[in-house]
Amino acid sequence: MTFAQRTSTSLRQRDDIHVIAAITAVVAWGVGPIFNKAMSVDTPAIVFYRMLIGAPMMIAVAYSTGGALTRDLMRITALPGVLFGLSFITGFASVKMTSIANATLITTVQPILVLFVAPKLFGERIRARQLLYSAFSMAGVLLVVLAATSTSGAKLSGDLMALLNVVLWTVYFIMSKKRRVEGVHSWSYLAAVFLWASFFILPFGVIASSDLGAMKSTDWVYVLAMAIGPGLVGHGLMTWAQSHVDVTLASLLGLLSPVISTVAAWIVFDESLTLWQMVGAATVLSFLALLVGEQKSSAEAAIEREV
Repeated sequence: MTFAQRTSTSLRQRDDIHVIAAITAVVAWGVGPIFNKAMSVDTPAIVFYRMLIGAPMMIAVAYSTGGALTRDLMRITALPGVLFGLSFITGFASVKMTSIANATLITTVQPILVLFVAPKLFGERIRARQLLYSAFSMAGVLLVVLAATSTSGAKLSGDLMALLNVVLWTVYFIMSKKRRVEGVHSWSYLAAVFLWASFFILPFGVIASSDLGAMKSTDWVYVLAMAIGPGLVGHGLMTWAQSHVDVTLASLLGLLSPVISTVAAWIVFDESLTLWQMVGAATVLSFLALLVGEQKSSAEAAIEREV
């Protein structure tokens, strides 16, 4: 094997690792709403304790992996941190205020928002097959979550909260991709974002919650699980992967989360899962696999052109 071939193989493996990391992050995010819904306290208390545990955890991981919180880093993460914090609050609130199906359904508009800006901001080329696969994936998600709305307590106020959340999250997601492409240390970036978010989430929890002293033992287990799963694993791996995974693909992989959330809600909360939901879940998984394959072939083609 020549040096060029070894280099090509190494780069392909590296791209594969980053895609796997992004998928793992999405799976962790898909489980998060279940922990949130299962907690007995109000939303301000949930976000208060989630941030109280999550921020120090992210800072500790940043320093242990060679990162640091510098003045320049805090400056460039101020706006992403505020957006993340607002998305944090609205996202947790939407799961409490409406059905898991609706809260997760609305997040599927993120890839559409990303498709409008990715080519201009990051020079990503959107292939016709990617558009086709993404359309079928989103159709599958719609089938999964809409089939569950008849047995869940969807509310307009919660749906609007979920819509606000996805707009805030999309802007944060794109800004994070930009910073990672610029070479910002992933864990340091997350630590700074969490620190900025904690500056107003913690006071918000103190002022708005009447349940800060009502946490049960199971609530502590759930909030710790959220800090480790969707927080450390989800945000950590996705932020790390963003420097090598197209922002379009990363957002499309997020379509897997509603399927995971809906299936988990069926298992944990006994929400019925119909045949059409199963068909929709299979559709999402199938076309997400095709999207990942398309991403891999595109990366390999780019490497071959360079060699």
